[in-house]
Amino acid sequence: MAFLERLGLEIPIVQAGMGGGLSRHELAAAVSEAGGLGTIAVNGAEAIERELRAARKLTGRPIAVNVLLPFAQRDWFEAAAAADVVVTFWGEPRRRTPGIWLHQCGSVEEARAAHAAGVDALIVQGVEAGGHVRGSTPALELLAQVRSALPGAYPLLLAGGVAERTDVERALEAGASAAVAGTRFLLSEESRAHPIYRGRLLAAESTILTELFGLGWPDAPHRVVPNAATERGGKEPLPPLAATDDGPAELVDEGPLYAGETVARIDEVRPAAEIVEDLTP
Repeated sequence: MAFLERLGLEIPIVQAGMGGGLSRHELAAAVSEAGGLGTIAVNGAEAIERELRAARKLTGRPIAVNVLLPFAQRDWFEAAAAADVVVTFWGEPRRRTPGIWLHQCGSVEEARAAHAAGVDALIVQGVEAGGHVRGSTPALELLAQVRSALPGAYPLLLAGGVAERTDVERALEAGASAAVAGTRFLLSEESRAHPIYRGRLLAAESTILTELFGLGWPDAPHRVVPNAATERGGKEPLPPLAATDDGPAELVDEGPLYAGETVARIDEVRPAAEIVEDLTP
């Protein structure tokens, strides 16, 4: 496809940007080196610059940077401009860097707004996705709606419900240019998720949508695996701090265990390159 060629991709696989330090240079570089598009998701200009430099030492292939609009400062975009692709999420779609720009949306209305703003391609996120969930429509259904609302040749990527090769094939057959996988790469060897976090996900059979971990980010539903915090509940929002391998283990029970519905179909941690190969149609 012409859009994949523009991105410099060999295969239609994109690793979702998983914030809070879950997807750093190790994972992004491994995915890109395997032929997909790896994505760095960290907060702050200095961290973005550091992770991009580290990724460039591991691969010469394209790298993306994910930027969450509710928190981003101008210097974040200045740092992200050094990436091959900038992905934005959760906010007014507006071009802030000169290179290739993708915006993730959860509704037809948001897709139209991003298209009008000149986005190069859209990531259509279904409600089954993990982490912060923008809309309420299943991925393939929303993809069909957005395809009908926008020009026929406009490139769309599908996020939500992608963990196996058959999921990628369905996305492509439905008209997506590429498939975006998050939870499957969260359970990779290169992910920076805490080992206990990974173990909880491997044992999980279901997820829930909640706004519990919304401190500083109100009205933003997120899909997680239940833990002590969600079982305890409470009216006061908690910080959206996920448990990383260099952070406190206590966050496994007190922070969000971000995961999509596909977590019930994933039973092992594998190298990212093998995951890319397995997903490739």
